[in-house]
Amino acid sequence: MDHEHQQPLLGDEPGNYVNSDDDDDSPAPLTGDSLYSKPFVILDITWNLAFVLVSLFVLLTTVQENPSTPLRLWIGGYALQCLVRVGFVWAQYQRSSFDVRVEDFHLDRELPFSSLCQNSIIKKMYSVNTVVSSIWWIVGFYWIIMGGQALLQDSPRLYWLLVVFLAFDVFFTIFCIIMACIIFFALFCCFPILATVAYAMTIGGGASESDIMALPKYRYCEPGTLTELDKGRMDGVKLITKSDKRNSAAELALRLEDSECCICLYRYVDGVELCRLPCNHHFHHKCITKWLRINAICPLCKFNIIRGEKLV
Repeated sequence: MDHEHQQPLLGDEPGNYVNSDDDDDSPAPLTGDSLYSKPFVILDITWNLAFVLVSLFVLLTTVQENPSTPLRLWIGGYALQCLVRVGFVWAQYQRSSFDVRVEDFHLDRELPFSSLCQNSIIKKMYSVNTVVSSIWWIVGFYWIIMGGQALLQDSPRLYWLLVVFLAFDVFFTIFCIIMACIIFFALFCCFPILATVAYAMTIGGGASESDIMALPKYRYCEPGTLTELDKGRMDGVKLITKSDKRNSAAELALRLEDSECCICLYRYVDGVELCRLPCNHHFHHKCITKWLRINAICPLCKFNIIRGEKLV
């Protein structure tokens, strides 16, 4: 009886293996497990094991010291917490590596119930260990305060080791807070600026002087300065052209309620120079010139005067 050769890839069912070309180029999602990469795991394990070794060395070499508060108990508990932390990190790293292997082989399967329960238990135990570590730090700080100068005289090495451990925890906490503040500042302060710069680079930056000079210019005339013939011919305010281009209108009607620049938010005064964009929006000549040198789009409708199209 012929049997089809199957390679056991993290599972026994042949239907679990999905060889889809459409998934080859799809990027892997970013999750919290990205923090459990090999460099971080090695650094974390080395850090905690160093604390354990130092604790054991000091406990074995300070048998003759007799502290008034149970410093040995605190140091032993601290070393035990470091070992528990190593176990948590290693278990999380193994689970993360397993998930990566599953994604690499395109295995379309759900984790068994026992594995899900194990992950849930590990996360709960990690949270409990964090709470216990915080309480243990407070206990150690209390014992140091209660012992006072007597601890420094009776058991100096135990005393200074406990102080160093407490200081390391405080330093690590402050470091995490500073990093969180930096990330918060980068996301909510720097990111909008970078997004604005990237958007400006995407649309091509500002317009050239020749593009700006090619725009039709007008001189604003208030209703009282118009001739009787002009008043009878238009209901708004007349703009007398200053452009020599033949394709520009000689004059342009402008209603009183529309007689202001949306860039500086000032109303037009008699004799001021205006500029009209191809989208028929008008502004102060000085205002729109400064604007177009930075950004070649209309402030109102996002019309690009260089490309001749409106940005969506």
